[in-house]
Amino acid sequence: MNKRTITLLLVFALLSIFGIISIQIYWVRRAFDANRKQNEQKIQVALQNIAEKIADYSKTTLPSQSPINQLSSDYYTVSVNCEIDAAILEYFLKSEFSKRNIQTDFEYGIYDCDSEKMVYGSYISLNQKNNASKNIKKELPKWEGQNYYFGVRFPSVSSQLVSEMDIWIFLSIILLLVIFFLVYGMFFIITQRQFSQAQKQFINNITHELKTPISILGIAAKVLINNELENNKLEKKQNQERKNQYAIIVKEQTERLNSQVEKLVELLMLERSSYVPLSLEKINLQKTIQETIQSFELEILAKQDFQHPTFKIQFEDIENEIFIKADKVHFQNMIHNLLENAFKYNQKQPFINISILKLSKNKLILSIKDNGVGIDKKFQKRVFDKFFRIQSNDIHTTKGFGLGLSYIEQVIKAHNWKINLESKVNEGSTFSIHILYS
Repeated sequence: MNKRTITLLLVFALLSIFGIISIQIYWVRRAFDANRKQNEQKIQVALQNIAEKIADYSKTTLPSQSPINQLSSDYYTVSVNCEIDAAILEYFLKSEFSKRNIQTDFEYGIYDCDSEKMVYGSYISLNQKNNASKNIKKELPKWEGQNYYFGVRFPSVSSQLVSEMDIWIFLSIILLLVIFFLVYGMFFIITQRQFSQAQKQFINNITHELKTPISILGIAAKVLINNELENNKLEKKQNQERKNQYAIIVKEQTERLNSQVEKLVELLMLERSSYVPLSLEKINLQKTIQETIQSFELEILAKQDFQHPTFKIQFEDIENEIFIKADKVHFQNMIHNLLENAFKYNQKQPFINISILKLSKNKLILSIKDNGVGIDKKFQKRVFDKFFRIQSNDIHTTKGFGLGLSYIEQVIKAHNWKINLESKVNEGSTFSIHILYS
């Protein structure tokens, strides 16, 4: 399955998920609105019956227009042509709401046409065992429409309606869980595909790395076996020199093969365990760094590479030697890998700046800065992934399996340290290691 097909499938999957969520939201809103309208109808019928009972009780007639006026989603007023007895009103409200199965707390207030204000109000809780009323602290708003009326508010009607939609809430939660696992599965597939591509690239790299020395060894062995040098008419001394050259080639390529095999063994060891086993000891930080640099410089000189790196070492505000607890072998390997990357991924005279900045009594930052090709921002998070290498035309020219930075990150985590990367294309990279020590 090619990249375009997978992209199209992901797009269709995301559109389908968006459509399912939109449809679910639409039907939940429809269900909520239907439930709300049904509840409002029950309340209006109950209030209409209460108004008629009050009219019958006081021997008056109701207004010609509908006495019920809904001012908001939770506030109703009921107009009557008589004074209202609070005790009678409360009794009618409780009995009628109970009859209509309206189990929502409410508060009511009575308007006095003489004083032109709400003169009495009470809060009724239908869900408590003790249904005793209590005076409300906040007055109900006044309605300027009629002289005689009472107002009823249902402050918790929205939460009550939501609680009655338990089946919809349950189905929505199930749907969200299904969508979550679907999205997780999609990202898992993408991650596995990227990992698979990285493994394929790793196989290509290792095939290229191993074929080259094997081919060279084959050619050298063929020359030596066929005694082509002995049949040559050159002088004996020149023949011996050429034999020595072929012997050196065999030795170098054998060492190269051995190095690649060691890296593979190291990879298998890291694959078998989720962490890097450490052998902690107290090491001199400055001295260990100097030793690693010297060892690296000897490797460069042995390769007879004209691009010998220039080092600059800065120990800022540090007078005394610093000792840290670390695995010396892994620590030196980590520094060596960073130096090697700074040297390999460089298209000009390499310049490597190593600095130590002491932040506090037990915390410092070890930085390794280079002037190499740099790393694009979109790749900076992935460079620590196993097998990952930035695709370029010269990927086989620059040797490597994409394991160095992954190994470094594992060593950092095993020591409970942190590593940060700052880089710009064609301006170089800076790796900062935050070290805790005692």
